[in-house]
Order: sequence, then structure tokens, then C-alpha cells
Amino acid sequence: MARDSSGGSGALRALIFLAMAVAMGAGSLIALYQLITEYQLRIDEAKRPEDVVMVIVAARDLYQGVTITEEDLYAVQIPPKYLPEGVFLSPEHVVGRIPRERILANEFVRADRLADPESGVGLNAVIPRGMRAISVGVSDGAALSGFLNPGNYVDVLVTITPDGSDAKPKTDTLLQAIFVLGVNSRMQKESAQDAQTVRGRQRPSVTLLVTADQAEQVAHAENLGDIVLSLRNDLDVNVSALEGVDVDDLRRKIEAPKVVRRARPKKVKRCREFSVIQGGEKKIILVDANGVPCE
Repeated sequence: MARDSSGGSGALRALIFLAMAVAMGAGSLIALYQLITEYQLRIDEAKRPEDVVMVIVAARDLYQGVTITEEDLYAVQIPPKYLPEGVFLSPEHVVGRIPRERILANEFVRADRLADPESGVGLNAVIPRGMRAISVGVSDGAALSGFLNPGNYVDVLVTITPDGSDAKPKTDTLLQAIFVLGVNSRMQKESAQDAQTVRGRQRPSVTLLVTADQAEQVAHAENLGDIVLSLRNDLDVNVSALEGVDVDDLRRKIEAPKVVRRARPKKVKRCREFSVIQGGEKKIILVDANGVPCE
């Protein structure tokens, strides 16, 4: 009986171990299946094309005041997560609009770069809120003899002669780094012939973008004296402190004594005579203070 009991318990333990092995194997198979399934889902997700949206981009440089056409635009596809704020997704919302500032080629067309549709078409559409456009009548010389173009920056100089017999004219820099909206009614990306066809022949003038206070200053200065424009580099918009110049200042600069550099006198080499007797002959040689023979 003892032998039978021992044999029965051994068989039971074997069955238990077998069941545990089967359960562990089944668990491993399930875990392996889940791992393979997860990897397969990741692979399928990576192969699946990413969602994209169409974004409107400038095909060429777009200029202030010039109506945008279909030829000025093209579309690109980008993922939604890279979508910039305020861009247009359809060309219908851009064609016919007016840029309020220059848009470079291959740049996204943003809503804040365009004038309000209610602003109309033309110069008034590109003037930012709170700013003014004022035209100044200038001659060719004052307008930089044709080198001035819309989009440049200029300084406004005014020469005024005060009242009085002894008054002397003085030139001051009234405004600095002022943006040029138009030249002789010509705006950016327009030729002189195109501007004349659209607006007719205009008197020589330069249209500046200024604040309301600056517009008053320019109008008053034009009434009192002569205005001249000084061209600046488009990247140099810093304002400097200037004191102006009058006739006396110019005379002082012209009549300033010139510094004359005088040639330094050459040092005279002082030599002394020495008598030297060689081979029964007496010779006289000249040497300097250092004992070096003088030439």
C-alpha cells in the first residue's frame, strides 16, 4: 500500500508540473503574439501616408499695393502639425487681395501680411492703421535723380531761412528712416509707363509713409523751406542725433587750417679726425662717436 501511495503522489506531481509547463508555454505564446501584433501595427502605421493639407505660397516676390493674381501663387502639402498660424489653404481667398508689405518668393501667404478686403485697391489698402501717406513735391536732384524707388528708406532734410535781414539758412534732418511708398505715383513692381497708364501723368513727387505727427511736420516744412531726400540702406533704419548745419558751420569746415607735416631734419653725423701711422706713412681718418668710420 505504501508503494502504491508513493507512486500515486509522484504521478500527481508530474501532472502538476506538466500543467504548469503547458500554462507557461501558452502564456509565452500569448505574449509573443501580442508583441508581434504590436510591431505589425506600428509598421502599418509607419507605412500609412501621413495626413497633409494644402498651403498657399508666393511663387514670386509680392509687392505692396499690387493685386495678387493666380500666377503669383502655388500650393504645397505639409503635415497639419507644421501648419503655421494664419496661412491660407485655398488660392480663392488670396487672389485679388493686396499685400500691405512685401512678401518674398516661397514664403507662406499669411492673413496679417495682406490688407483688409474692405480697404479697397490701391495705395489706401497698404497704409497700416494709424499711419499716413503724404506726397512731397521734389525736383529730380532732390529725388536722387531717378535712383529712388518705392520700398527704399530715406531721410527728410529741410533747409529753412528764418525771417530777418541777418538770418542765415540752416539745414536740419527733419525725419529719419522713412519708408517710400511711391515715386511719381509709381508703386512697387510698377514701371513708370504702367503708373502713367493707370493714374495719368503726375508731377514729380515722392509719397512717404509717416505718422500723423510726422505728416504735419512734413507739410509745414514744405511750406517754409526746401525739402531734399537722402537715400539710406534698406537695412539701416537706425536714428542718429544730428544738430543740423548752417553757413557758419560750412565755412568753419572749409576754412579749417590744414595740418602741414614738416619733414624732420636729417641728423648730421659728427666725425672726428684721427692720425694713423701705417708702414711709416701717416694717414688721417674720420670716425664718429661710436668709432665707426665716416663715409
